[in-house]
Amino acid sequence: MSHRYFRNVYILSLYTALVGIGYAIFLTLFPVYLLSLGYSMEDLGAINTLANLFVAFIIPFLGTLADHYGRKPLVTLAGLAMATSLLIVGYTKTLPLLIVAYTLMNFSFMAEQPARGAMTAESVTEKQMGGAFGLTITPFFIARAIIPSLSGLMADNLGFNLTFILGGILTLVGVLFFFVLSVETLEKEMRKKTSWKKAIKALKPRKDLTWLYIATILDNFAWGMWFSLLNAYIYDVHGLSATDIGFLNTFMFSVTFLSQYLAGRWIDKKGYLLGFVITEFLGVIATTLLGTTRHITFLFPSLLCIGLSIALWIPSFNNAISLNTKKEQRAREYSKINTYRSIISIPAPYIGGYIYDHISPQTTFLTSTTLLILTTTFFYYKLKQEKPTHKQTIKLL
Repeated sequence: MSHRYFRNVYILSLYTALVGIGYAIFLTLFPVYLLSLGYSMEDLGAINTLANLFVAFIIPFLGTLADHYGRKPLVTLAGLAMATSLLIVGYTKTLPLLIVAYTLMNFSFMAEQPARGAMTAESVTEKQMGGAFGLTITPFFIARAIIPSLSGLMADNLGFNLTFILGGILTLVGVLFFFVLSVETLEKEMRKKTSWKKAIKALKPRKDLTWLYIATILDNFAWGMWFSLLNAYIYDVHGLSATDIGFLNTFMFSVTFLSQYLAGRWIDKKGYLLGFVITEFLGVIATTLLGTTRHITFLFPSLLCIGLSIALWIPSFNNAISLNTKKEQRAREYSKINTYRSIISIPAPYIGGYIYDHISPQTTFLTSTTLLILTTTFFYYKLKQEKPTHKQTIKLL
């Protein structure tokens, strides 16, 4: 590729950093902000569920849209959606608009990934691809680790609304920078006609991966019941400030960021099935601690387990798909599994919020614990059933 295309890598790096800042501000503060307005956990769960309902049904078509209209328009649209979601929350307190804001945030996160990934791959040579992906995604994870603590401080000193607005403006700067300076990598003659029928037909799951579909769907449902409520739970039960919650989020995602490389190397050596067993068991420990004690001391081991679980889950999931799928079918298979995981888990946040308000917070976490024990057992059985082979342990391509 020419230097004209390679500059996209640096532009995307800044873009993902600024959009990552907006994303971190939104996810850290939105649950706490809702409770401060007088909304309930059931309301928060309902907002999440309604947002998931919309996004889950467009996931299968995001790749098709990027192939038809190009990479740059979808990356730009995703960034604008993130900026708009922050600005909406900064200016409104009404439930319908809060639902719109959460939906836009969710859409932004899901829509940006396939287009950004394709643009990155098409901007460099095959030998440069690994480094290019690292340059474009690392700023996002750094922002996800650092910004929660800063956003909490800003919310306590400047107010929630101004913090959201500033995050929206910063995200918008990143989008404008990308739009003006980036170069479209998919020429018009290479763009494919949109085939919605083919996209729907391609959703048929593979029979040989039924076990992966079932286990990862159950996992997504279990985590979906409480993960989006976690900051609100800390605010509600422990009475911590936005600053304190921000620092706790920074701790959790720093664990993920700092351990992810080693986790990936370890998964390459030991195999994704053992990785799945450990990541699910860490989820069991975290939800058990959150569900059986309200002592603030136990928050740190809980968040440590969550951070490590996420770090192990990412390479385990990616390897499970990549090592069981032909190269030209990997993106499609990844999209299919995520589609099923998203659709079936749509009601999970609402169920978690409803149980929280009408039964108890502990019941929400312990219900998830039960489901995670099932997934841990399932993966352990699969691990014992299949002897380690070269196919399970080779390095991810």
